Amino acid sequence: RRASELSSGINAEYGGWVQGGDIVNGSGGNSDSAAGGKFPDENFAIKHDRAGIIGMANDGPHTNGSQFYITFGPAPWMDQTYVAFGCLIEGQHILRDVENIETVNERPKRPLTIHDCGLLKDAL
Repeated sequence: RRASELSSGINAEYGGWVQGGDIVNGSGGNSDSAAGGKFPDENFAIKHDRAGIIGMANDGPHTNGSQFYITFGPAPWMDQTYVAFGCLIEGQHILRDVENIETVNERPKRPLTIHDCGLLKDAL
């Protein structure tokens, strides 16, 4: 299947960000990329200076896979550790709704799923 056809749940919500993208088992314990395996960090050019920064969740340097995060606000401590690759353009109200969902042990109490994310071809 194409990566854009995969579904992903939001598997964790921490104090300053939400994390998802475990396309293997949905629990957050796996982070193989849709192409297979891990890939290296690219650069740290985008700063975590506002809500809606999107980046790669990882297990340390050069361990990027399928998991991603979206920040709820500025998170400068993430600079130089997590590779941000963009920011939310639309849907800030949805991000606020996700931020306000009740959690238990940093897991959303109700399922949050991203389906058929597709590609924004005009931006490439």
